[in-house]
Amino acid sequence: KMLKKIFLIVSTIILITGCEYKPIYSESNKSDYKIIIKELSGDKKINKFLVNNLERSSQKKSDKIVNLKINTKYTKIILAKDAAGNVTNYQSNAITTFIIDQNQTLKTFTINEKFNFQKMSDKYEEKGYEENIKKNLATAIAQKLILRLSINQ
Repeated sequence: KMLKKIFLIVSTIILITGCEYKPIYSESNKSDYKIIIKELSGDKKINKFLVNNLERSSQKKSDKIVNLKINTKYTKIILAKDAAGNVTNYQSNAITTFIIDQNQTLKTFTINEKFNFQKMSDKYEEKGYEENIKKNLATAIAQKLILRLSINQ
């Protein structure tokens, strides 16, 4: 019995000290390249949020440079109406096309993010909510771009 307890304690200590805890996205958010945005077109709000997210991930002193051209298209479509014909649900859709110039190599890819939401009775509140949705869409797009750049290093 004593030998069994010692073995259990030793193996537990080895497992605990051998396993290193790291948040999943901690390494993917730390890039080793400098992001330079050459051109922006499309939805200005989403692009502003996107640029803010990318600047936080960019390493200012890195020798590896990634040049970006960004084109964002935002649409808000009606998903559902009630019996009287009044709108009840919308879908926000952000389609962002990136042209990446890295080491004299051009790559193009598109990220599409969608979000469904209900119409609000207060127009002012709905406008603020829609801006928050744009911010969240831009954050999701930036994270996918950063992950893509990290994989292609």
